[in-house]
Amino acid sequence: MDINNVNNNINSLNNSVDYQLNKTNESSKIEDKSSDFLRLTINEYNKKRDELSESLQAFNNGIAITKTAEVGLSKQEDILNSIQSKLDSLNEDTQNKNEIKNDINKELLKFKEEAFQTKYKRENLIALDEYEENLAITVSTKEAHYSINKPNTPQIANSLAQEFSRNDFNNEESLNLTKDQVQLAKKEILGIKEEFSDLSSKLQDSAKDSISQQINLSKQNMRNKEVNFGKEMNDFSKSNITSNMGYLAASQANIMQEQSVRLLSK
Repeated sequence: MDINNVNNNINSLNNSVDYQLNKTNESSKIEDKSSDFLRLTINEYNKKRDELSESLQAFNNGIAITKTAEVGLSKQEDILNSIQSKLDSLNEDTQNKNEIKNDINKELLKFKEEAFQTKYKRENLIALDEYEENLAITVSTKEAHYSINKPNTPQIANSLAQEFSRNDFNNEESLNLTKDQVQLAKKEILGIKEEFSDLSSKLQDSAKDSISQQINLSKQNMRNKEVNFGKEMNDFSKSNITSNMGYLAASQANIMQEQSVRLLSK
C-alpha cells in the first residue's frame, strides 16, 4: 500500500470530519434548545423546583398551624392562671364565695370558647368536634412527614367544671383539691404547647433545608445556562475522532510495513 494513499485517506477523513462538525455547529444553533438532552435537563429542573416549592408551602402552612395553636393555648393558660388567682384569694373570711364560684365558671366558658375559636383555615386546632374524623394534625411532603394528635382542650374545662360543682369552697380540704386540679390542667396545657412548639421547630428546620435546596438548584440551573452544550459536544466528538484517526494511520502504516517485509522476503 502506498504511503500517499494513507495520507490521502487521512486528508479525506479530516475533510469529512470538518464537514460533519460544521454541519453540527449549524444545526446546533437551531436545535440546541430542543435537543433531548437539554429538554430532559429542563424537565428535571422544573420537576424538582415544583416539588421543593410544594414542600415549602406545606412547611409554611404547618408552621402557621403550630403558631396559631400556641397562641390559643397561651390564652387558655392565662384563663387558668386567673382561675388559680381567684381560688387563692378564697379564705375562711370570704363572704362572696358563691359569687367567685360563678366568676370561675364564666372563666371556664371563656376557656372553651377559646378552644373553638382557635382555627386555621376553618379547622379546629385544639378542640374536637363531635363528628370530626381528623384526629391528627399532619404535615406531609415528599421529604418528610410529621404528625401529632389533635388535643381536645374543652374536655379540660368540662373536668374542672365537674370538680368545682362537687367541691365545697367552704371546706379547706376540698378547696385545696380544686386548686390541685387547676394546677394539673395548667400542666396539661403546657405539655400540649410543648408538642406544638417541638413540631414548629422541626418544620422550621425542614423549611430552611428546602430553601437551601432551592437556592442550590437555582445556582445549578444558572451554571447550566452558561454552558455551551453544542461546543462542548463538538469538542468532545472532534477529540475522539482525531484520536481514532491516529490509530487508523498507525494501523495502515503497520499494514504497509508488513507488506513491504513480505515483498522483500520473496
